[in-house]
Amino acid sequence: MSIKEKCGIYGIFMKTSSVRCIYQVIDGLELLQHRGQESCGVCYGAENNLVLHKSLGLVKDVFSDKSYVPAASHAIGHVRYSTSGKSKLSEKDKYVECQPLFGKCKLGEFYVAHNGNIPNTECHDTQHIINCIIKSKKPTWKDILTELIESIPVAYCLLIITSSELFVLRDRYGIRPLCVGESFDGNDYCVSSESCALKEYNFLREVNAGEIIKIDKNGLNILYNSPNARSHICAFEYIYFMRESSICNGYSVKSLREMLGKELSKIEKETFDKNTLVVGVPSSGITAAKSYAKSLGLTYAQLITKNPSVGRTFIAPTDEERKSLCKEKFLYNESEIKDKKIIIIDDTIVRGNVIKTIINSFNLCGSREVHVRVPSPPVIDVCSLGIDIPNCEELLAHNKSNDEIKSELGIKSLQYLSVDALDKLFDFSSYKECFGEKLIYV
Repeated sequence: MSIKEKCGIYGIFMKTSSVRCIYQVIDGLELLQHRGQESCGVCYGAENNLVLHKSLGLVKDVFSDKSYVPAASHAIGHVRYSTSGKSKLSEKDKYVECQPLFGKCKLGEFYVAHNGNIPNTECHDTQHIINCIIKSKKPTWKDILTELIESIPVAYCLLIITSSELFVLRDRYGIRPLCVGESFDGNDYCVSSESCALKEYNFLREVNAGEIIKIDKNGLNILYNSPNARSHICAFEYIYFMRESSICNGYSVKSLREMLGKELSKIEKETFDKNTLVVGVPSSGITAAKSYAKSLGLTYAQLITKNPSVGRTFIAPTDEERKSLCKEKFLYNESEIKDKKIIIIDDTIVRGNVIKTIINSFNLCGSREVHVRVPSPPVIDVCSLGIDIPNCEELLAHNKSNDEIKSELGIKSLQYLSVDALDKLFDFSSYKECFGEKLIYV
């Protein structure tokens, strides 16, 4: 089985070498830590050499000692979450697969930072990309990367660093997010998986689907825009993965989650009295929950808070680890829960580990009854493009009716948002794989 990844990438190019270059990449990776908590790495260009630092662990731990940081003109970084296969790897193998990864072709040495999944590959996704670059017979970087874009349709965002250049690529379908920022003086550039990590850089624009950008001392240059591009980002990015402060494809993530909550309220079938409390699951379920409660005139109460010592359980590598972390993930306001009718709103239900733990905890706290609302469709099928769903049997909603899911959860009522309702907000028509339709080009 190939190793699939869902990650965050970050890059900086400065016209004048500075120690700020590497510091900014490290800071940017911390702001993308929600996209990967398994490992991280930074590669930078200094004095015509490429230097790599990477390790298992969180950014704040791996780069706690910054005394080694030299002046650099450009750098790329990566935070990693492997979505399959990790549990079978030794610690040594896990370290080897930390990114950025090294390659050497006829044009010289390079490193690659990659976010996304490439279906049907026999090796590590990023290594597959590197192999394609090495094997290419094209004479220039532009030609090599154009061949790559046209030969591999999905799913990847890439940062490629050489001794003097930074190349930026987004696949022809734009499945994963990627954007570019510019310094106030226009001399320096930043590339990030999400706009929330641009910090002092002005948001310039999204990297287009099927686009290749080159950044060097001459500035930012567009090398190629594929005539075969179709921009269709993954729905999970908006619903779950991205930070609310991010903007992607012109959409504010926070505003979209508010609209999802409002749409969910429009299809409500139950009648709730004003003593019913709406509770959002931290953190990506809170905004939709508040919007839902406001639309129905119900009281919102944050009776559940996140345990700061536990990260995202969805991106733990094995189901055993995910279930263990779920039990420690949240803290509950027991006195306010007792004898109350509760509506729990979570952004999605995938395997059901988190929601089952929450429902059980509310019952133990003495809630009178529990209802669950989800501002996204039931996840009923596998995904091969970056979400950790290797087989259907793991999915709570696979081959189950709404009543069957409700019974398994042990709740009073359950309501999902429909795929059609999701489509009304933005065009997800070509990316419904998780919600039951296969992609025709995979």
